[in-house]
Amino acid sequence: MNPIFLANPVHTLEDLARGILTAAYGPKDAADRPVPTNLDALADLLRETQVKRVVVAVWRVEGSSTSKMRAVFEDEGVTLVA
Repeated sequence: MNPIFLANPVHTLEDLARGILTAAYGPKDAADRPVPTNLDALADLLRETQVKRVVVAVWRVEGSSTSKMRAVFEDEGVTLVA
């Protein structure tokens, strides 16, 4: 899959997952899919979409959540640029 570029601000895991879903499946199909709310579900989404790079223009995730999300991306072999 081509890289995913997210222009909307990302404050939470749900924001990130919703952006990936929308970019990968389009707004209509993404609306029919559950938005991941935990790190395991984020890992599942990354595997399902087979994305290799996600670029986030406005990263606003605070605290330890950033390192936890980055660890999931690294474990799945996906580059996160934020």
